[in-house]
Amino acid sequence: MDANELLTRYAAGERDFRLANLRGIVLSPIDLYRSSDAPTLILANLNQHQQRPYLIGANLSGADLTKAHLSRANLSKADLSGANLTGANLMAASLSGANLIGANLTGANLAGSHLNWANLTGANLPNANLIGADMSAANLTKAVLTEANLSKAYLIKANLNGANFKDAYLSLASLKEADLTEAQLTGAELSKANLAGANLTRANLSKANLLKANLRRANLTQAYLNGACLIGSDLSEACLDRANLCKADLSKTYLRNITLNGSHLSGINLSGADLSGVDLSRKLLTGINMAEALLNEANLSGAYLMEANLSGANLSKANLSLAYLINADLSNSCLHEINLSKANLSQANLQKADLTGANLRGAILTEADLTGAKLIGATLPNGTVYRR
Repeated sequence: MDANELLTRYAAGERDFRLANLRGIVLSPIDLYRSSDAPTLILANLNQHQQRPYLIGANLSGADLTKAHLSRANLSKADLSGANLTGANLMAASLSGANLIGANLTGANLAGSHLNWANLTGANLPNANLIGADMSAANLTKAVLTEANLSKAYLIKANLNGANFKDAYLSLASLKEADLTEAQLTGAELSKANLAGANLTRANLSKANLLKANLRRANLTQAYLNGACLIGSDLSEACLDRANLCKADLSKTYLRNITLNGSHLSGINLSGADLSGVDLSRKLLTGINMAEALLNEANLSGAYLMEANLSGANLSKANLSLAYLINADLSNSCLHEINLSKANLSQANLQKADLTGANLRGAILTEADLTGAKLIGATLPNGTVYRR
C-alpha cells in the first residue's frame, strides 16, 4: 500500500489497516524529508493543503512500518500495538493517547514527538531518539529503552514501572513524580534530571550519573545506588530507607530531612554535604568521608565513626553521645556546644578543633591530639568546666 492509497482510504472513512505492509512509506511533508534513497512517491501529488498527514484513531496494529517516514504525522489515539516501527522517522509526530503496546521502535527517531498519555507497555525502544519528546503521563511499564536518548524529554507522572533504561541518556529530562518502581537505570546518564517526588522504590541506579539531579522528596526505598555519582544533587526530604549507597559519591549534596533507616553507607563520600539535622544515630560509618560537611544539630549518637574523616566539618550542637570516634579526624572542625558525652575519642585528631561549650563528660580521650583546640566553656570528662 502506498501513501496515496492509505490516505485516500482513510479520508473515505476507513480506519482498519491492521497487518498492513507499509514498509518505508513516506507520509512526511516534502520540506522535512529529502533523501536520495526516498521512494519515488511522496506527497507531491496530494492536495497542497496537506502538510500534516492525519491518521487519527487508525488501526495499524501489527502493521509493518519499518523505516517509515512519519515525521509530523498525526497518529493520536491510533492503534499501533505490535507494529514494527524499527528505524521509523516519527520526528515531531503526534502519538498522544496512541496504543503502542508491544510495538518495536528500535532505533526510531521520536525527537520532539508527542507521546503523552500513550500506552507503550512492553514496547521496545533501544537506541531510540527521544530528545525533547513529551511522554508525560505515558505508560511505559516494562518498556525497553536501553541506550535510548531521552535528553530534555518530559516524563512527568509517567508510569515507568519495571522499565529498562540501562545506559540510557536522560540528562536534563523531567521525571517529576514519575513511577520508576523497580526500573533498571544501571549506568544511566541523569545529570541535572528532575526526579522530584519520583517513586524509585527498588530501582537499580548502580553507577548511574545523577550529577546535580533534583531528587527532592523522591522515594528511594531499597534502591540500589552503589557506585552512583550524586555530586551536588538535591536529596532534601528524600526517603533512602534500606537503600544501598555503598561507595556512592554524595559530596556537596543537600540531604536535609532525609531518612536512612537500614541503609548501607559503607565507603560513601559525604564530603561537603549538607546533613544539617539528619538522623544518623547508631549508623555504621567507619572510615566515611565527611570532610567539611554540614552536620549542625545532626543526631549521631552511638554512631560508629572509627577512622572517619570529619576534618573541617560543622558539628555545632550535634549529638555524638556514645559515638565511637576512635582514630577519627576532627581537625579544624566546628564543635560548638556538641554533645560528646561518653563518646570514645581514643587517638582522635582534634587539632585546632573548636570545642567551645562542648559536653565531654565521661568521654574517652586516650591519646587524642588536642593541640591548638579551643575548650573554653567545655565540660571535661571529669565534669569540670574549662575556663581558661
